[in-house]
Amino acid sequence: MDFLITEDELKNEIRKIEKTFLNKNAAYFEVIQYCRSILETYRKEIYLNGFPNITTEILFFKEQKTFPLTYQIYYENLLSIELEISSIGETSRLKFIRKKIQKINTFLTAHKNFLLYIALNQEYLDEIYFTRKYFSKDHIANYNQYERDPLFSSSHDLLLSELNARNFLLEYLNKLFQDKQTSSIAYEEPVKINWTSSKVALTELIYALHVSGAINNGNATLKELMVIFETLTGLDLGDYPHTFLRLRGRSEPLKFIDKMRNSMLEYMEELDA
Repeated sequence: MDFLITEDELKNEIRKIEKTFLNKNAAYFEVIQYCRSILETYRKEIYLNGFPNITTEILFFKEQKTFPLTYQIYYENLLSIELEISSIGETSRLKFIRKKIQKINTFLTAHKNFLLYIALNQEYLDEIYFTRKYFSKDHIANYNQYERDPLFSSSHDLLLSELNARNFLLEYLNKLFQDKQTSSIAYEEPVKINWTSSKVALTELIYALHVSGAINNGNATLKELMVIFETLTGLDLGDYPHTFLRLRGRSEPLKFIDKMRNSMLEYMEELDA
């Protein structure tokens, strides 16, 4: 069967396709078409020449056909997920991905016995699972999900490819979930505080923090601190150098800081009473 493509050849071609397209959805679509073309070639060859023996037939449906079919299903799912995820808001994406992961895990658990059979390289049911002799509604897995060609399908070749594809997809979604979670934390909008004193008092406090070197070992600039506190409070501190000049000209230049000091001392005295 010289027309067959190895898994390495398939992967290499898929990598080339993904590098060719800047738009990943276009690349996914092209990979799907590529896998379909391989399967169509296989179909025509099997129609014309069939299999010389059962061993060859089992090998084809258990391994050789599953390579392109697995990647076709995998990239169909990738394309579907990317299209869905682009249509929902950022806050809903983590929930969407989590549901997809749960659904895949449920599917894999439902077929754990078949997965174990494959993982242990067992062969005693291969003739039932991977020859066309037992292709019927009584034996076929996932019969209602796809139109199946009885001359080009066994009862379990699609199921095996689906399980392989979903394992790939699970790995992809877990990584995507972690990336989105990290991104969500990194770019989460800071919580705003309600500053109920005056802007002049806040400016006094920020200057005190700056000159005391209490933040970043004194390496934070005055402008950086102003931006931070404006973000936290939602206030516009305006021309803060001019406000500082007004502070210096007051009879009590550290009015707010003195008030804080006195309030703290009173609180301590109350605790000691």
